[in-house]
Amino acid sequence: MRLFLGSFAKLEHYEMIKSRFSFLEAKWVEKHNIHLTYLFLGERPNPYEIIEKLEGIEYEKKEIPLIGLGFFGHPPKVLYTKTSDHEIVQLHHKIVERLQIEPKRPFLPHVTLCRIKRTRRFSRFIETIREFGHHHLGTLHQELHLIESFLTPKGPKYKIIHTF
Repeated sequence: MRLFLGSFAKLEHYEMIKSRFSFLEAKWVEKHNIHLTYLFLGERPNPYEIIEKLEGIEYEKKEIPLIGLGFFGHPPKVLYTKTSDHEIVQLHHKIVERLQIEPKRPFLPHVTLCRIKRTRRFSRFIETIREFGHHHLGTLHQELHLIESFLTPKGPKYKIIHTF
């Protein structure tokens, strides 16, 4: 089973964002799959050990604003929306502590919008990101799910295995 821990998000103006970045060659995340990943677990034989270790984990279930845009990579490889709520970082730390996993890279809370294949006009890309500045783009529903990911030629399919 290919597993990760995450929370789903909703963007109010996703189609508008996509249209403003229509000059990108990119694979956009399907609207119903938009999420924040706390920890990617990879291939696991079964979910029971993870469920057992995380059962009873305490966190505040709440809605967290997604503000502005950012990107990873030079040239850009990922376009994302940001969140800076301290609760998300705390929950990530609780997860890695309980699972006794050392993360491969620092945790930067974000919600991926698309994977960029090519940016033809970098200056326009940066200008468009700046247009979104500190605008409220959507909401993260902080509810921790253990999610199974099925990779298909049309993109990933997600199934919630357990909610904590």
